[in-house]
Amino acid sequence: MNELLVSILNYIWVFIKLLLFSALISLPFVGLTYLLRKKFEFLRTQKKQNFAKSLFIIIFIVLYVILVLVYFIPVLDIFPTFTFLEAIAFILIQLARLLLVNLLFSGMLFIMGMFIALLYESMINKTNKNKKTKTKKKTEKFSFISLWKSFSMVFFVVLLFLLILFPSLIAMILFLIFM
Repeated sequence: MNELLVSILNYIWVFIKLLLFSALISLPFVGLTYLLRKKFEFLRTQKKQNFAKSLFIIIFIVLYVILVLVYFIPVLDIFPTFTFLEAIAFILIQLARLLLVNLLFSGMLFIMGMFIALLYESMINKTNKNKKTKTKKKTEKFSFISLWKSFSMVFFVVLLFLLILFPSLIAMILFLIFM
């Protein structure tokens, strides 16, 4: 009986740690959202893109820059061993490969982004309904707490899903980036 109680408490502790980790890991993404909201609005208003296209373009560009930095910073040590043409060929092949990997990751993050946007909108609508302030003009102000809750909830569900069903996915992602 004692072992069963310890096992249940361990699962509860893992659940709490996963909640805290998802809340902590969502903070940089909230900051990134605040930084990129002007670019997002530029795509929506000036370039006349819809919400989904604008979100995918922003995710694709930011993730590609991050992937290139993550891949090429450790690889810089091998460049002195290449000739000029070998280095150019290596860079072009790796950029094309990272572009394909980026398409895969952008698709996954796009789905998460759509869920985050759905949760955020429902939280904003709920708080507006609770305040009973019905204005005809939409406010452009972001709610940090609602955005943070949205990111945290989606990250928690995704991390729980990955830990239960695909525990080796992190290794596969690293393999795709550095193969």
